[in-house]
Amino acid sequence: MHPTGITAMTMLSVRAATLCFAEKPLFQDLNLEVAAGDVVGISGDSGSGKTSLLRAILGFVPLQSGSIEVGGLELSTDTADIIRRTTAYLPQEINIVASSATELLDTTLRLRHHAAQHKKLTERAHQFALQLGLTREALNSTEASKLSGGQRQRLLLAAALASPAPLLLLDEPTSALDQGNAQTVAQLIHQVCEDEHRAAIVVSHNPDLFQHCHNVINL
Repeated sequence: MHPTGITAMTMLSVRAATLCFAEKPLFQDLNLEVAAGDVVGISGDSGSGKTSLLRAILGFVPLQSGSIEVGGLELSTDTADIIRRTTAYLPQEINIVASSATELLDTTLRLRHHAAQHKKLTERAHQFALQLGLTREALNSTEASKLSGGQRQRLLLAAALASPAPLLLLDEPTSALDQGNAQTVAQLIHQVCEDEHRAAIVVSHNPDLFQHCHNVINL
């Protein structure tokens, strides 16, 4: 059994989903099955509904029709909070006040997890940050306000990967990175999902990232 209690091999099922904005369909009759170990890329033009799909999976945006299940649990107003606790969501923008790189990492983890888990998760997040090319010196001494966009993005991704959540929802995780760092991120996401039987939905405009996905859906 997974640490969160989810046992289903199918991490995510989206069935005949239609989502509209201002009465205009973003996508229609979307079907998607994501199993443990899978990394699924979501591509498409701006405004095609990529970010909205992630938010719909979390219950923040209601579907016009269709259904969503996470770990075998159907999304509803009664189950949305449970589902959010079994996912690690990395939005394109996240505003967290912190004085240092380490505090930014710690605060991100504390927002999601109880203190009893925090020390272990912080150590795990630090290891992921190192794998993503951040140095111990940067983690320990860099002021959060002086982090580059790419450094901040990799820190927040490290926190998401350190989470025990079986489903990762990652919105443009390489947008601020050069090609080399983007490749490292893509490879690590793939490795974590494969080794830990987790699943990831990755929204991106970067075709190189999709080389490390098991499936790519174009909206």
